[in-house]
Amino acid sequence: MKLIEAIDPIVMQLVIVPAIVIGIGVLLAILTNRVYLGPVTTMFLTLSYNYWYFSSFFPNSELSFTMVSSWCIIFPLISLYLSWMFVLQPHAIKDFFLSDPEE
Repeated sequence: MKLIEAIDPIVMQLVIVPAIVIGIGVLLAILTNRVYLGPVTTMFLTLSYNYWYFSSFFPNSELSFTMVSSWCIIFPLISLYLSWMFVLQPHAIKDFFLSDPEE
């Protein structure tokens, strides 16, 4: 807990949490070869983080629907797109990175 408190909240919310929750979702989608697992996992992890954050840093406040932030919608959408790209369109990614430039 001391490590998490030492990290700047802006860096935590804009860099660390998105990279972890989207990364885990996309990785699970790639490993299982099922696109829908990426956004579902990302949404579950984002909601879990929000619940933990609000219950840890605001213990006396009542948890309500406002706990669900816009990140709980945006992160799964990003995860859906990336999962779709990596699972169903791997040839497009391969062509993008390995294409030979024409002279």
